[in-house]
Amino acid sequence: MNNKTKIYLFNPYPGIGGADTTISRFIKSINLNKYEVEYITLNKNKISFNKKIKKTQINSNSTFLSFFQLIKIVKKDKNKKKIFFSMQYFVNVWTIIFMKLILGIKTFTYEINHLNELKDQKNLSEFIKKNIILLLVKFLYKFSDIVAANSKESSIELSNYINNKVITIYNPCFEKIKLKKIKYKKNSKLKILNIARLTEQKDQLTILKAINISKIKSKIKFTIVGNGTLKNKLLHFIKKNKINCVIIDNETNLKKYYSKNDLFIFSSVYEGLPTTMVEAASYCMPIISSNFKTGSNEILCSGRGGSIFKIKNYLKLSELIYKFYKNPLPFYKREFICRNNINKFSKKKSLKNFNTILEKF
Repeated sequence: MNNKTKIYLFNPYPGIGGADTTISRFIKSINLNKYEVEYITLNKNKISFNKKIKKTQINSNSTFLSFFQLIKIVKKDKNKKKIFFSMQYFVNVWTIIFMKLILGIKTFTYEINHLNELKDQKNLSEFIKKNIILLLVKFLYKFSDIVAANSKESSIELSNYINNKVITIYNPCFEKIKLKKIKYKKNSKLKILNIARLTEQKDQLTILKAINISKIKSKIKFTIVGNGTLKNKLLHFIKKNKINCVIIDNETNLKKYYSKNDLFIFSSVYEGLPTTMVEAASYCMPIISSNFKTGSNEILCSGRGGSIFKIKNYLKLSELIYKFYKNPLPFYKREFICRNNINKFSKKKSLKNFNTILEKF
C-alpha cells in the first residue's frame, strides 16, 4: 500500500485566468516525495506539469454529474490517506457532499470569489441556481476540514456567513518586483492594459465606454488580453465606435504586456483577489480599479496605492484616465505605495502558507 498522502485537485473547466494560474502554482509547489497528486478536469488541460503528476480528464458536461465518476476514481485508489482539493462555490458544495459526507475523506475547499458572485443574478434560472448554492454554502461549508479564501475581506465575510473559521491563503501572484525603467510622459500616446476573461464579471465594456467619451480618445491605445463569451460583443462595440483597441486571446506569456503598457485598469464587478492586478503592481504599473469586493482595498491600500472608481461608473473612469494623461506623477506616487504593500502576495509566501496547511492536515 502506498504510504504517501494522495491529493486530488479538481478544476472542472481549466482555461486561461487567475484561477488556473493559482491552482497550477499550488500543484507545482507540492512536495512529490510526500504526496501523490492527481489533477482532474472535465475539459482538456493545457498546463504542463511534472510527469509524476497524474492528469485525468472526465467525460461529463456537468460538474454535479462528474462527481459520480469521481467517487469511483477515489474509491478505486488504494492510498490510505486522501485529500480532495477544489475551488469555487459551484464545485465546493458538491465536494463536501460527495467526498466528505459520503466518502469520509478530507476536503480542502478554496474560494477565489466573494459571495457577491452568487448574488449576481441576471435571470430566473440564475436566481434559482445561485440561491440554492448560497443555501448549500451556508449549511455545508462547516463540514469541510479546511475552508480558505484568497483575501482577508473574503475570509471574514465568508466566515460570518457560514459561522465557521475561514483561513486566508493569498494567490501566489509574482516572484519578484520588476522595476520599470521608463515612466509615462504626460500628453504622450497612452497605452492602457486590461488582463481578464471576457465576461460580464470582468466588465471590460465599462473601460471601452470610458475611452469612447474621453477627450483624448485618439491618444489611447487599449490592449485587452483574455478570452471569453463576450468577445464578439466587445469587438462590435470597438468597431462601431472606432476605438483603438486590440483583443489578444490564448496568450499565456503576459510579461511583455505588463512591460510595454503605461496604465493598468481593472473593472470587475466582483472578485476574490485578482492575480493580474498584483502582477501589474509587481511591474510597477500605476493602477486604476473599480471598487469591487474583494481585494481592491487590500492590494491598493484603500486607495492610497491606486485610483478607485465606483463599479460601472465609466464617467469617473474617463476622468481618471484624462488626469493620468495630463499629470501621471500623483499616480506614480500611489504606485510606489502599492509596490511596497504587495510582498504578502508573493509566490514564495503564498505557496509556503499553502504547503504549511497541507502539512498540518
